[in-house]
Amino acid sequence: MNPAMAPVIFITAVLAALQLGQALNCHQVDLYIDSCLGYLQGGSAHPPMPCCDSFRDLLRQTPAQQDRQAACECLKATAARPDIKADVAAVLPRSCGLISSFTISRDINCQNVL
Repeated sequence: MNPAMAPVIFITAVLAALQLGQALNCHQVDLYIDSCLGYLQGGSAHPPMPCCDSFRDLLRQTPAQQDRQAACECLKATAARPDIKADVAAVLPRSCGLISSFTISRDINCQNVL
């Protein structure tokens, strides 16, 4: 297999799994927000468009409450990283002009996410 094709095959597999109704796992959520890391670490004043696009896609992939709670738990773990600025993470959805049923926070109770 061509090594350059590995990421394409992986992303295709992730999307296929999601379409089959399997819950997101944290590795998948991490892939969605990878383009946001520089912003979450305080490296820019505004989130880059790829970050907002990816976060929008993540929200689209979490239509059910269980999916949103699973994504919330993953993002909670990301927010707890010492290199992530809590105040920046908490406003990411709003900074992208998105409405989310939860914030990215190390203190959120994801079981309360509707």
